[in-house]
Amino acid sequence: MAVIYALVTVFAWGIWLVPSQNVRFGGQQVRTFYVAAANLLAATIVAAALGFNKITPTVFWFPFAGGIVWSLGAWAAFTATEKLGMVKANGTWAPLNIVVSVVLGAVFLHELMTLSAVTTVLLLVSIALIICGILMIVLSKGRGDNEKNRRFSLSGLACAVTAGVLWGAYYLPVKVSHATMWTAAFPLACGMFVGCSAIVLAFRQPLKLPEGNAYVRVASSGLLWALGNYGMLLMVESLGAGRGFTISQLALVVNALCGIYVLRDPEPHTISAKRMLIGCAIATIGAITLGNLK
Repeated sequence: MAVIYALVTVFAWGIWLVPSQNVRFGGQQVRTFYVAAANLLAATIVAAALGFNKITPTVFWFPFAGGIVWSLGAWAAFTATEKLGMVKANGTWAPLNIVVSVVLGAVFLHELMTLSAVTTVLLLVSIALIICGILMIVLSKGRGDNEKNRRFSLSGLACAVTAGVLWGAYYLPVKVSHATMWTAAFPLACGMFVGCSAIVLAFRQPLKLPEGNAYVRVASSGLLWALGNYGMLLMVESLGAGRGFTISQLALVVNALCGIYVLRDPEPHTISAKRMLIGCAIATIGAITLGNLK
C-alpha cells in the first residue's frame, strides 16, 4: 500500500499545476487560495462519508494548526519567489523540506533511532541522492534573463528557508493528534483555507478569474493537489514522517517530465532538459533505496 500511496502522491502533486498552467492570476496567493478551497471541499466530502463525530477538539485543533503552518509556508514561498526568483527560492526550500522532515521525525516521533550502521549509511546516501537530483532539476529550469538578473536578497533567502522549515513540518501536528489521516485531513484543510484566506486579504488580491472556464481548471488543480495530500498523509502514516515526506518530494520529477514532454519547457533536445532527466534518474534511485529500507 505504501507504494500505491507514493505513486498517487508523486503523480498528483507532479501534475496538479498543469490544468491551471495558463490561467492568469493576480498573484500566486490567489492560486493557492483556490487550491485550499478545493482541498477543503474534498476533505468535507470524505469527512461526511466517515462521520464528523470522529473529530474531537483534540483531533481538530492539532491538524488545524498544521494547516495554518502550511499557509504561512506558502506566504514565505511567495515572498522568496518574488525576491529571489523561482530557481533560487525553490532550490533553497526543496532540499530543506527533506532535511527538516527527517530531523523532526527523528527528534519528535523517535523515528530512525534503531537503525543498524549499514542502514544508517544507506539512509543518508538515499537522502543525499534525492536532494542532489532535486537540485539538478530545479537549477536546470528558469535560466532566462529574468532569473539571471535577480539580485541576492537576505530577506528573500530568509523567506525561502522559512518555507523549507514550515512546509517540512506541517504534517507534525497531524501526527501528534494520533488521529487517522482520513480523519485529520478535514481539520488540516480548514486550517489551510483559513490561513490562505487571511493571506489573500492581507495582500488585497482579487479572487475573480479572467474567464468562466478558469474556475473549472483551477478547481481541477486543487482537487489533484488534495489527492496528492491524502496520498502523502497516508504514506507518512505507513512509512513514517521522515521517509514518507521525503519520497513525496519526487513530485518534482513528474513535474519536470511534464515540463519537458508536455509543455516543452525546456525543449527535450536542450542541455537543460538533459540535466533535468539526469536529476530525475538520480532522485528516483535515491527514493527507491529509501523506500526499501527496513
